[in-house]
Amino acid sequence: MKLFKLIITLIILSLVAVFAYQNREIWLQTESMKYNLYLLNKTFSVKLYLIVGISLLVGFFVGLSAFLKLHFKTRRQLKLERKGKKLAQTEASKAQPPLEPASSSVSSAPDSGMEKES
Repeated sequence: MKLFKLIITLIILSLVAVFAYQNREIWLQTESMKYNLYLLNKTFSVKLYLIVGISLLVGFFVGLSAFLKLHFKTRRQLKLERKGKKLAQTEASKAQPPLEPASSSVSSAPDSGMEKES
């Protein structure tokens, strides 16, 4: 199974590499961008691979932050539940009187059946 995963991973990586190699002229194009705020007008040029890379990184961090928010919220809820459960157990153990050990008044000899009433 490990060999199969390795082969599939290598095939996918080689396809990505071939795609990037064949489109290297497009990735290296320079795009002119205009930054227009009311008082500030700027024009600058950026390579296409930088635009795509920055967009990918921003998307990654937005998704990661959404995941981590949910993850930490769930951990906080679990921590509160465990704390409440532990508190309830300690209160229950304080409220109950300690159990006395059971006395062993039962004989270990089997009943012979000699004491029958007629």
